[in-house]
Amino acid sequence: MRIQDIVRLFAALVVAVTASPLGSSTRHVVHERRSVLPHNWSKQSRLPPTAVFPVRIGLVQQNLDRADEFIDQVSHPLSADYGKHWSAEKVAEMFSPSAETVFAVKSWLHASGIEPSRIRMSKSRNWVEFNATTAEAESLLRAQYHMYHHEAGHKHVACEEYSIPSHLVEHIDIVTPTVHFDKKVGSPRRVQKHENLPSPILELNKRQLPAPHGLLGSPDDASNPKQGAAIENALMSLDNCDTMITPPCLQALYNVPPGSKAAQNNTLGVVEFTPQAFSQSDMNKFFTQFAPGITQTSPNTNLIDGAIVQTQNQSFSFNGESNLDLQYAMTLIAPQQVTLFQVGDLVSSASFNNFLDAIDGSYCNFDGGDSTDPNVDGQYPSNLPGGFTGPKNCGGFTSTKVYSVSYSSNEADLTSKYVQRQCMEYMKLGLQGVTMLFSSGDFGVAGNGDQCIDSQTLAFNNGSSGIFNPSFPGTCPYITSVGATQINNGSSVRTPESACERVIFSGGGFSNVFAMPSYQQSAVTSYFSNNKISYGADRFNNSQKVRGFPDVSANGANYVIAVDGKFALTFGTSASTPTFASMVNMINEERLAVNKTSVGFMNPTLYVNPTVMNDITNGGNQGCGTPGFNSTKGWDPVTGLGTPNYPAMLKLFMSLP
Repeated sequence: MRIQDIVRLFAALVVAVTASPLGSSTRHVVHERRSVLPHNWSKQSRLPPTAVFPVRIGLVQQNLDRADEFIDQVSHPLSADYGKHWSAEKVAEMFSPSAETVFAVKSWLHASGIEPSRIRMSKSRNWVEFNATTAEAESLLRAQYHMYHHEAGHKHVACEEYSIPSHLVEHIDIVTPTVHFDKKVGSPRRVQKHENLPSPILELNKRQLPAPHGLLGSPDDASNPKQGAAIENALMSLDNCDTMITPPCLQALYNVPPGSKAAQNNTLGVVEFTPQAFSQSDMNKFFTQFAPGITQTSPNTNLIDGAIVQTQNQSFSFNGESNLDLQYAMTLIAPQQVTLFQVGDLVSSASFNNFLDAIDGSYCNFDGGDSTDPNVDGQYPSNLPGGFTGPKNCGGFTSTKVYSVSYSSNEADLTSKYVQRQCMEYMKLGLQGVTMLFSSGDFGVAGNGDQCIDSQTLAFNNGSSGIFNPSFPGTCPYITSVGATQINNGSSVRTPESACERVIFSGGGFSNVFAMPSYQQSAVTSYFSNNKISYGADRFNNSQKVRGFPDVSANGANYVIAVDGKFALTFGTSASTPTFASMVNMINEERLAVNKTSVGFMNPTLYVNPTVMNDITNGGNQGCGTPGFNSTKGWDPVTGLGTPNYPAMLKLFMSLP
C-alpha cells in the first residue's frame, strides 16, 4: 500500500476537534468524541436529570516539557548533580498545574453554578472533583449522558462527546466520566498532536481502539511467561545451561557473585497482579534444590487494593509468573530481601496505575487513582459482587529503589494521552532515585498474543501481516525495557548469546507515541546508518525521531522453575526482567554501603557507556509476517545494548558520585 493511500485511510478515521454547534456566551469546542461504541456495549436509557455522579477534571501539569532536562540532571553520568535525587515534595511542587490553570478551571465551574464548597483538589493539585447531577454535567459539558450496558452485565455512565470552553483547552487534560469505557473492551483513542511521527503512524494514534489481549495477571494475559517441558531431573551443572537455565547458569553468564550484603532499606520490588500468585510449596521446592542456605523463603508482601496471594487456583497459568519472578530474584540477590507488591483483588481488574497509586500518594486523587481514565483502572471500593469494598490504596506503601515488572500491554491498547500521563509518573519516580524495569514483550515486533495492526481496518489481526505493534510501558522513555536472549544449543555460558528465538521472540521496535529521548539519539542514529532496513512507514515508525526499545537484555529461555509441585521450563522476557533487576539491586547494595545513592534511572549512563554490556549480534525478533529486526553491532531494537557484564557495570556505577 502506498504511503499516500495510508494517509488517506487513517485520515478518514481522525476524530476532529471542531467547534460545538451549541451557541453560548462562551464558545465551547469538542474535547473528545466517540463515533462507535466498543464491542458488546449498547446504549440504554438516558440518565435521569437528578442522578448524581462524581465528575473529575484532569488538569494540565506544568514543566513537563522540561522532563528530559530534569532527569538528565540526576541521571546523566557527566552531570554535576548525578545521584542528587529529588524529594517527593519537590517533584509534586515542580509539576503541579499552574495557579492560572487551577484558577481558570475553578472560575469556570463557579460561573456555571458549581459552588467552591463542592470542589475538592487532589494532593498533587492535578485533579478537580465534584459531585454533579446529570443536568449540571450535561449543561457544563454540552453532553448527553446515557446508561450503557455490556453483554457480560457491566453498567457504565458515559456520553458520546463532550465540550469545554475554548479558553480552557490549554488547561484541561481530560474529563471523566465521559467517552471512556472499561479496559476489558477497549477505549477510544483521543486526538493527539505528535509532530515527530510520520503521517501514517500519526494517524494510527487517532484510531478506534481494539480490545486488549487479556487483563494484567489473568491466565490469558499474553505477557505471562510461556510454559515448556516438564523436567524430571533439574540439574545445577553448568554443562546443561543451553537446555536448562538455573541460578548458577546466570551467575556464570554475567559474572555475578553471590550476594553478601543486606541493607534494610534496599529490598528489590517485584510487582504481580492478582490472580497471579506464588505457591509457597513450589518456592520451598525450588530453594531446597537451588538455594538450600537461603534465609528468606517468602517475600515481604504488600497487598494492594484487596489483593490476596490466592491458593484457590494452582497451575502454571496462575503461579508461573509469580513463581518465576520470585524464585530467581530471591535466589540471585540473597541475603538481600525481596518485597512483593501484589495488586488487585480477585474480582476487579487492576492496572499499572493502581500500583503507582499505592507507592506514591502524590499520584493519587481523593479516592487514590490519578489515572487519565479511571474506567481503565481497577476501581475501589468495588461495586462488583465479591469485590474489595475498602478504599483504593493511596500512598500506603513505601517504594523500593528497584522494581521488576514482568507484565506489559500493547501501546495501542490505550489512549496516547493515557500512556503519556503514566509515563511521566515513571519519570517522576526516576527523579526520586527509583529504577523501573519492564519486560519488552515475547512476540518480536508483534504485540501481545502475536497480534499486529491491520493496515486496512486498523484492528488487531492474527499476526501474519500488518503494522508492527510495540509494547507499553516498554516504549516509555523513562523506564528500562528488558529484552531476551538465549544460549544456543551446544553452546556454553562462555559463548556469546543470541537474541531469543526459542519459543518466544524478544519484543522490540519503535514507539508510535513517544519521541526519542536525548540519551538514545546517538545509538539509534548509528543503528539506522549502519543497517539497511527493508521496511517502510507502512510497517513501523521509521522517522528516526521516536523511542526505540528494548534498552538491555538478559537470558529468557529454558528457565527451570518449580511450579505445580514439579520442575518445568519456562520462557519469556518475564524471566530476563527479574534477572536484570537483581543485578541492579546488588549494585545499589554496594553503593549504599559506601554512602552513595541508588542508581535511579539507568538509561543515560548505560547509553554513554555501552561497553559495560555484552553486545548481542545474532538473532532477530520476527513478527507480523516479517523477519522483524536483526541483532547487530551496537544498540538494536531486538536486544538493546546487550546483556549485563556485571563486574563492568558495578565498576562504572561505583565510580559515579
